[in-house]
Amino acid sequence: MSQDPRHIHLDPLGGISGDMFLAALLDAWPEAGDGLETAMRSAGLPDDWTFSVEATADGVLTGTRVAIRPPEAGKSRPTGAFRELRERLARAALTDAVKEGAIAILTQLATAEAAVHGVAIDAVHFHELADWDSIADVVGAAYLIDRLAPESWSTGPLPFGAGRVQTAHGPLPVPAPATAKLLAGFEVVADGIGGERVTP
Repeated sequence: MSQDPRHIHLDPLGGISGDMFLAALLDAWPEAGDGLETAMRSAGLPDDWTFSVEATADGVLTGTRVAIRPPEAGKSRPTGAFRELRERLARAALTDAVKEGAIAILTQLATAEAAVHGVAIDAVHFHELADWDSIADVVGAAYLIDRLAPESWSTGPLPFGAGRVQTAHGPLPVPAPATAKLLAGFEVVADGIGGERVTP
C-alpha cells in the first residue's frame, strides 16, 4: 500500500451508500482493491453479475464509481433472510476478519430492522437489501476496512434527505425507519435537497 492510513474521515456531502463508500476508499487507495472482486465472488456474487471500478466525472470533479450490475435477463436473487445470509457468510471462503466484519455490518442492519418491525433478529427478512449488489457492498466494505485497517474513523454531518421512498412495505418517509435507527448518534444536516441520501 502506498499509504498506511491512521485515520480515515468521510465527508458525505452527497450522502452515503454501500457503493459510494467502496468508491471513496478505492479512489483514495486504488491498490486496496486487489482481491476485492474475489472476496465478493466468494460470498456468492454470481459470475453473470459484472463488477467494475470506473473513473467518472461530472464536469466539475473527477472520481471513482463502483458498479455491480446484474445480467440483462434471468437474474437470480439471494435469500433475504438475515439468518441464512449470516450462515452463508460464515461458510464463505473469506478471511476470518472479513467474515466477522461483514456479519457485523449485517447484524447492525438486522438489529435496526428488528426494532422497527417488532420481531426477533433471526426473523428479519431484508427486502431492499436482498440482492447480490447489496451483499457484495457489505462484503466489499468489510474487505476494505480490514485491508486499510485505520486506527480510527470519523464522518462529517450526514444529509438527512426528505420526501418518500417506495419500499416493499409501501411508501415510507425519508430517512426510512431502519435508516433513522442507524443514524442515531450521528450528526445530521438538512441541506434542503430531497430524496433518499443515506441508505442502510
